[in-house]
Amino acid sequence: ADAIWGRSEISGKLPVKLSNKIKKYNGINRSRIKNGFYDNDSQIDMGSAWRIIHDAINDKIFPGAQVFISKNNKIIASQGFGKTTYSQSSNAVSDNSIYDVASLTKILSVTPIAMKLVQQKKLGLNQTIGQFFPNFVTDEVENITISQLLSHSSGLKPFIEYFKDSTIVSKEQVLHDILSQDLDFAPGTDYQYSDLGMIVMMAIVEKITRHNLDNISSRYFFRPLGMSSTSYNPLNSKIDLIVPTEYDDNYRKRLIHGEVHDENAWMMGGVSGHAGIFSTSKDIGIMMQMFNNEGLWLGRRYFKSTLIDQFTKRQNHNFETDRALGFDKPSINGKSSAGDYLSDNSFGHLGFTGTSVWSDPDNNLIIILLTNRVHPSREKGGIYQVRRDFYNEVSSLLIGE
Repeated sequence: ADAIWGRSEISGKLPVKLSNKIKKYNGINRSRIKNGFYDNDSQIDMGSAWRIIHDAINDKIFPGAQVFISKNNKIIASQGFGKTTYSQSSNAVSDNSIYDVASLTKILSVTPIAMKLVQQKKLGLNQTIGQFFPNFVTDEVENITISQLLSHSSGLKPFIEYFKDSTIVSKEQVLHDILSQDLDFAPGTDYQYSDLGMIVMMAIVEKITRHNLDNISSRYFFRPLGMSSTSYNPLNSKIDLIVPTEYDDNYRKRLIHGEVHDENAWMMGGVSGHAGIFSTSKDIGIMMQMFNNEGLWLGRRYFKSTLIDQFTKRQNHNFETDRALGFDKPSINGKSSAGDYLSDNSFGHLGFTGTSVWSDPDNNLIIILLTNRVHPSREKGGIYQVRRDFYNEVSSLLIGE
């Protein structure tokens, strides 16, 4: 089985002639597939896509970027551009550079964990918050379902600046405050992107598994998938590989480097359902390819294909939404940062620090762009157009190949 799925090398030759077609010394010599992707034998010129990245660096939209692109399980590109900061002495970005991926955390951690628990029948999409936290939840909040949390239709506020509240110093206190909030609208009646909903999802999966989110993320996915550069709170020994984010003049009073950029995640110990993951584009590519493989990776099944379809399809509501369950979908308004070429079944997510990923199972295409566009400050713009231009260019070059 290991040989069939590429987990081990296989070789051998026939000692005798069996027929005119099957001759003596015919055989097979296949190397182990080390990372689940095949060697790229295409000769596609990606120069027009790279020019978009170089122009963005020259325009100081970000100092550097990391790109991963695969098509039909073949890596088209896995490389870095520019530098980690605007300092001449800073490191060049490589394919090993590690980025704070911000809200990509939602689809790398808490969403796949929720999927696993649904598959194990330990969690139901129609279960409510009140079933998990009956003692300190308001009447409004208690009937919010798991599905509504994941599809950002819960009515919870987008975010609250807990890091500015000296009376709230732990994730337990954050959770209690969220569950006591008034809702902005009745659950299931509108869409509003909410970090708070993903913090609640973290609390629910931790309650079910009886383990912290960082532990179960690593145990369920990062380690078995071979995502060796992906974690919450990366080790100090990796600091030279980690790309800095923002100069924080208001709260932490330092350059944010090796610690999570999101302030609420930081005050909760660096681990949250809405932010906190550090990763590389090639690591993220592994998880996305597993999804495109209908839940399979190197012979191991992580999810049933029907479950992936359920979580990655656009939710059918009485209001307009670009959300699946945990995942984002290309915008239906024709101005998506994912561009115009990806199929309707595509899914992905954006991150505040300048990160993005889109996966198109119909075309077996994965495009990942990681940047630190918040360096040195979050105030500058331009990332939307760079994303849209880049994803459009890459998609137009590869779809149909």
